[in-house]
Amino acid sequence: MADYILVDTSVVFRLTQISPDSRAYDAFLGDRRLAVNFQIVAEVRNWPPNLSANRKLRCEELLAACLNLPNSEATGVWYGRVAQQRERLRRLHDRGGGAGDADVWVISSALEHTLPMMSHDTAQVRLARSMGISAYTNLDGLRDENPPLPSTPSIAGPTA
Repeated sequence: MADYILVDTSVVFRLTQISPDSRAYDAFLGDRRLAVNFQIVAEVRNWPPNLSANRKLRCEELLAACLNLPNSEATGVWYGRVAQQRERLRRLHDRGGGAGDADVWVISSALEHTLPMMSHDTAQVRLARSMGISAYTNLDGLRDENPPLPSTPSIAGPTA
């Protein structure tokens, strides 16, 4: 699954609008395909209620194009490990300790499926990175710490 990247709800919403963040995330993605887990699907479909009909449609179309990762017993095992790390970070007063339960589920899926991830949530990015995940973001103060992007095969043919 090296050509997939798990995207958080915060990125899904940004990818369905026109903004500097959406352009930055598009550039990060390159030719990679998107993956989501149950948590992201539930959040996108149920929040926020004030999205326009067009924006909801763009979100649904984006979700339909994503690989939907299964929730398994292993996801729950990873959840426990990530939750323990979050507690360690809380005791150290690290911002990664402020990640929510939904963030922990997303990170658990990334670990289970050995996928890099992309988020626009400081606490989630810090927690994911503390777990060894290649976590990409366009957030000020964290963007400069993005891991190098692995090269992806070009879909273009040879040039003359």
